[in-house]
Amino acid sequence: MTETKLLYFEAPDGISGDMTLGALIDLGADPEAIRHELDTFVPGEYSFEACPFERNGIHGINLEVVAAGSHTHSASEKDSHMHRHYSDIKKMIVESGLSDRAKNYALSIFGVIAEAEARVHGVDVADVAFHEVGALDSIIDIVGTAIAVDMLGADEFYCAAPHDGSGTIVCRHGRIPVPVPAVMEMARDAGIPIVIESDVDTEMITPTGFGIIKGLGAKFAPRLAFIPEKTGYGFGKRDTGRLGAVRVTLGKKYEEDQGQTGKG
Repeated sequence: MTETKLLYFEAPDGISGDMTLGALIDLGADPEAIRHELDTFVPGEYSFEACPFERNGIHGINLEVVAAGSHTHSASEKDSHMHRHYSDIKKMIVESGLSDRAKNYALSIFGVIAEAEARVHGVDVADVAFHEVGALDSIIDIVGTAIAVDMLGADEFYCAAPHDGSGTIVCRHGRIPVPVPAVMEMARDAGIPIVIESDVDTEMITPTGFGIIKGLGAKFAPRLAFIPEKTGYGFGKRDTGRLGAVRVTLGKKYEEDQGQTGKG
């Protein structure tokens, strides 16, 4: 029987691109190899550092990604002057030297975010101009995640319900509600429920974070039989009084022996 490798995403404290990539690095994806792949793809100078981090006695990775001329980003702090159109990003990915699997993951993640942004702003997908998500550091988060997932070699993806805060945040468009509109649009047809934490008065799920789990085709699995092999934690920058980490587990799907056992 061929074993089915899977990744299981848990985001009880929200999810962003840097948190997810940090968890995948903690899980075993090689940060130096990721940086090498990114260097062949990403235009412009940037720093990329996987920093060991501990909170509440749990060890993980706090990923520091800084584009030249910008500041280290957090859940909603992106370099607002870096704008790129979806068509430009798509072309960059297609023409890159990334593996076919990494390309497909990156294209899918950007695609679901672009579709959501198009619905929010009432424009064609081809005309979507990324602002926060189009910033260089977020491109690094998404493409880096695609590279890391390819390295880990998972065949299937699952997730628990991610948790978001409430209230409002301020972005380049002004004050907007939480969950932010792009996340709500992605959640409409993802089959992945969102849990709202009324005691957290800020954003915990970013479009990049939700775009990753949806773009990977993760299935919501409140109950999932699998055998864990290794777990990684990726910590965010924002202090909400919680652990503030995404947990990703690499494992094997558990299949009961029924005489003839196949993938199911």
